[in-house]
Amino acid sequence: MFTHKRRHEAQFRNADRAAGALLTLGAVNWGLVGVANFDPVRAALGKSAAARAVYGLVGASAAYALARGRHIGGL
Repeated sequence: MFTHKRRHEAQFRNADRAAGALLTLGAVNWGLVGVANFDPVRAALGKSAAARAVYGLVGASAAYALARGRHIGGL
C-alpha cells in the first residue's frame, strides 16, 4: 500500500519537475521577446511544427501548474 503511494508521489514529483522546467524556459523565451524582441524558439526552429509543439508544451505545462494549484517552478 505504501509502495504504491510512494510511486504515485514520485510520478507527480517528476511531472512537476518537467512542467517547472518547461515553464521556466517559456518564461525566459517570452521575457526575451518582451525585452529584446528576440524569440529564441523561433530562431532555433523557425516557423515549424516543432516550434508550435514547444509552445504547446509550455502552454500545457502552465495548465498542469494551474490544475495542481501550487507553484512548481522550483526544481
